[in-house]
Amino acid sequence: MRFVLAPFRLILVFSSIFIFMAHMAVIFVFVRDKWKRTRSSNFILSRYARLGLFLFNVRVSVLGQEHLPADRGALYVGNHLGYLDVLVLSAKTPACFVTSVEIKNSPFLGQICTMAGCMFVERRNKNNIHNELSELRQGLGMGLNVVIFPEATSTNGEQVLRFRRPLFMSAIDAGAPVLPFCLNYRRIGGAALTLKNRDRVFWYGDMAFLPSIWNLSSSGGVEVDLHYLPMLTTSPELDSTDLAERSQRAVESVFRPVQNI
Repeated sequence: MRFVLAPFRLILVFSSIFIFMAHMAVIFVFVRDKWKRTRSSNFILSRYARLGLFLFNVRVSVLGQEHLPADRGALYVGNHLGYLDVLVLSAKTPACFVTSVEIKNSPFLGQICTMAGCMFVERRNKNNIHNELSELRQGLGMGLNVVIFPEATSTNGEQVLRFRRPLFMSAIDAGAPVLPFCLNYRRIGGAALTLKNRDRVFWYGDMAFLPSIWNLSSSGGVEVDLHYLPMLTTSPELDSTDLAERSQRAVESVFRPVQNI
């Protein structure tokens, strides 16, 4: 049955994407202020993300909701397993996602990310880090939630990679808190997540985007835990390396590796 429904899911998903892009095109035309446009983009993305989770039959259990900041923006940092992470996180909290210039330059995905108000970083160009930190710092200063995946890539779920420290400086400079989070995908199509079925939901390495969308559409449903961890306060005296390490330890404390069964 799930394979019979998959084409219809895909049609609805891509129809929603094109409607979202048309919606955002209107925002880009009429909202000229960059940060007002970004805030609007994040809010609209959050609503479409909820629709996306419904269409893909993704059920999210939220833990640690009491750690969410009530009245200010924060730098959200956590593990990364694929594009579905963005829908899960955005559906809960409107946020600005930070991704790579490579994604920006890729057909279709780049247009979606631009319309969604993403910020882009060139991870291989260390000379541009000050400009990128400035943009993140401004966003946090405007009270936006900013999400980074400090592993600098999506993974296969077997471990949490070392958190890269440079972008943590944006929170220190802006005086914004850091909120670690952890994503644990538990079940796919009613079965426990394992090495055998993880590629139906994860997107990593050199996996192609469209076949991955098909796999997710025909997965039979996904269950995932989104675990928010206690906020880490920042100060000018704080070292970004220490902040990255503390964030990673928090994420690893609740991370569940994919099981080889």
